[in-house]
Amino acid sequence: MSLNAKKHRIYKGLVVEGIKYDVYYNPNDGQVQLKTPIVGGQGGTKTGGVVVYDSNKDQNSSVEDVIKNNETILKRINKARTDNKDQGKLPNFVTSKDVNKATGDGIGKKIAEEFQTTDQDYYFGAKKAAQYPVDAIYNKSGECQDHLVISQYRYKPPRADSIWGQKSGANAADILTKGLARKSPLDEFLGLVRLPMPNALQDSNNVNWGSDEMNALEAAALNIVQPRAGDLFKTAAGGGLVGGTIGALAGDGVGEGAQAGMGMQVLGTMASKVGLGNLGETVLPTEAVAQILGAAGIETSAEAILARKEGVVPNSNLELLFSGPTLRQFGFVYKLSPRSESEATIVNQILRFFKQGMAARKQSSAAGGLNGGRSYFLGTPNVFRLQYRTSDNEAIKGINRIKTCALTGTSVNYTPEGTFASYEKGQPVSILLSLNFQELEPIYDTDYKQLEGGGVKDERTSDTGEGYRWKIAKDEVGY
Repeated sequence: MSLNAKKHRIYKGLVVEGIKYDVYYNPNDGQVQLKTPIVGGQGGTKTGGVVVYDSNKDQNSSVEDVIKNNETILKRINKARTDNKDQGKLPNFVTSKDVNKATGDGIGKKIAEEFQTTDQDYYFGAKKAAQYPVDAIYNKSGECQDHLVISQYRYKPPRADSIWGQKSGANAADILTKGLARKSPLDEFLGLVRLPMPNALQDSNNVNWGSDEMNALEAAALNIVQPRAGDLFKTAAGGGLVGGTIGALAGDGVGEGAQAGMGMQVLGTMASKVGLGNLGETVLPTEAVAQILGAAGIETSAEAILARKEGVVPNSNLELLFSGPTLRQFGFVYKLSPRSESEATIVNQILRFFKQGMAARKQSSAAGGLNGGRSYFLGTPNVFRLQYRTSDNEAIKGINRIKTCALTGTSVNYTPEGTFASYEKGQPVSILLSLNFQELEPIYDTDYKQLEGGGVKDERTSDTGEGYRWKIAKDEVGY
């Protein structure tokens, strides 16, 4: 039996071995079908809808693995199954464990149901693509105009699996010793826009550096403390490392005693290392005085005492140290001047593509949400991928790559010439569109090492796929 698009289609545009298909599911018997996308033609005719996989007849591990690894599809299978009055069946290649991993806890499942994607969330009809100008030669072989492709996706938290371990089996020890892994923030492809190359093209890669000081006393104390920090905590807290740390964090008497005890013990250890004969040549006696005064409630420092008494201060060993990466920002300005009624419609849809995509999400209409109605949570806006393209849909090697971005600002000037001018029914003759994007993650050196010919996790192979890491050619600029 061929499943019906209106009743059974649960996902559009699933990529299997580089080709996009629509996924159909019948909760009555667990049947899953993969079909070619249905495309409308001239005169109202439609093409596509050809079954290429049927779970009741076929076995195809490539298809089944892609479906089982798609959280959105599993969530929709689970919803269709539980909505069925007879408690529908799972597909024969999907286990309840697969579904539980995707649906998560109760609140996670509720949120997924309330913010599910509806037909109104997709752009530009069945093609899911638009371009300006409408007659521009984009995405062709041979002679082709260089252009910018901007794709829009649903957002999913990229580090959730690492923290909660639903898929990766992560635990606190792994996080503490190895850090957090990051996966793709892209969920479901919604549409794309092709625009001419911007007139102003530039990028700026920056990292944060800051000055830091460490005098000889601090360095010596670090040398004493670092190898035997556990012993110092145990001695000072009197209750072991854990008890002393908890007391210090809580701000109770145990924590204060630990701090004072550790401080005097470190000073005493340094004094024993120096020896009494050389003690006067160091800042230790002055530091001890500062500690004693501090215990009496008199705030002063060894540096201040030395400056007032001897006219010197300890060498601070001032140095510039790396403190962290930054997130890049990109701005684009386009003047859009439609030359026909059909092109004006495309321009209006492009404006909506950006404005609607960057808006905070409320509960979807499929879950009962209404304009102005209740929505306990607000969903993350959609995210965007940007790529400069040339002929044969290839990346332009001489211009920077851009990571997945959030659209932080959209500004439209409907009177770019300083006065309002319109066609029939008030359509503006020209508009000025300004877009401000910011990348979701910093640039790392490993981003330049995803070389062609090597394996890339979450590899991006097309402007509609859900992978988000490009392979970088050796002769291109990269990020």
